[in-house]
Amino acid sequence: MGRDAAIASLAIAGFAISWASILILWSGLNPLSVSLWRTLLASLALTPQAVRELRRVKVELPMGLLTVGGLALAVHFMTWVTSLYYTTVAMSVTIVSTYVIFTIPISLALKRGINELSILGAFMALAGVTLIMYSSYGLGVGSLLGDLLALAGAVSGAVYFVVGELARARLSTAVYAAVVYALASLFTAPVALLLGVDPLRLDLRAFMMVLLIVVGPMLAGHTLLNYSLRYLPATVVSTATLIEPVGSTILAYIFFRQGVGVLEALAMVIVLAGVYLSIMGVTGSAQRGL
Repeated sequence: MGRDAAIASLAIAGFAISWASILILWSGLNPLSVSLWRTLLASLALTPQAVRELRRVKVELPMGLLTVGGLALAVHFMTWVTSLYYTTVAMSVTIVSTYVIFTIPISLALKRGINELSILGAFMALAGVTLIMYSSYGLGVGSLLGDLLALAGAVSGAVYFVVGELARARLSTAVYAAVVYALASLFTAPVALLLGVDPLRLDLRAFMMVLLIVVGPMLAGHTLLNYSLRYLPATVVSTATLIEPVGSTILAYIFFRQGVGVLEALAMVIVLAGVYLSIMGVTGSAQRGL
């Protein structure tokens, strides 16, 4: 039951995180302000449930592991959100969605089992994402700085997912997410202040966009991804985030009437098929008792 719910959660999360880049740019806020507010408010939203669970079941928080996760998430958001202002959304979203390339070696280094079918599905999905980027936007390199920031977001995001898989074996979704989001905001705040960013400078429109980011990409996106990490490996969860470029293409069609060509449609099928293979590799192993 938990595994089935986790797979369903991945689909919802994939749709939710597809809105992130659009909402961030619509907010018009400084990237560090967005990163700070989204983690702080999401943590506050989950804290009451986390406190209730900690009162009901006493658990020792692995603060070392959670600190690494919080730092990785802070770096992920600060670098990726900033990249949106230096390179194209297409390049940024495509590059940052390559978490799985980095979760695989990290998981292997930690001696976490990885199913071969899941790896095949991961690289199949990556091929589809590359095809989307090529067909929709061409192979322009964009801004080197923006591309490098997005790559840093992918690496730090991979660390965040692997830490989540380890921590979720001991902690509930609410407890893990509330603590990690809070730590991420604590790591982000001093960086913003040192760079002269005033997080309190936001108008009503910007604040509404931040709330939508919290409700959508954070609570319905990242938090459901964290829920899934209890039942699925980090490689599978990170592969599912490759739905984001597909979702972004669909949203671009809905809001900006950007057409979806035959090549793009084929690429979407390849991505979704890759995600399906990655998930089936895990569920198949579970059914065989592997």
